Amino acid sequence: MQLTIEIDDETYAGIEAAAQREHSSVSSVVKNALSRVPGFRKPAPPPVKIPHGYKIPVSEGARPFTSEDVYVAEDENDMRGLS
Repeated sequence: MQLTIEIDDETYAGIEAAAQREHSSVSSVVKNALSRVPGFRKPAPPPVKIPHGYKIPVSEGARPFTSEDVYVAEDENDMRGLS
């Protein structure tokens, strides 16, 4: 969706500078800023439940789920070596 808004020159200059620092677009900077405002962000999905009530966190693309993550989850749930 596209939206046109009016903001003052000083605010825009700050947004533009942040975009250059982050090597991203002005639009991305505004979206990221709005996502941090309470009430604007989507609720986080609940963790996936697996048998026995153990929980595995759901990744929203921040980084891939690795073997190390599995080892940490096993250690936290005293499951190391059960498979």
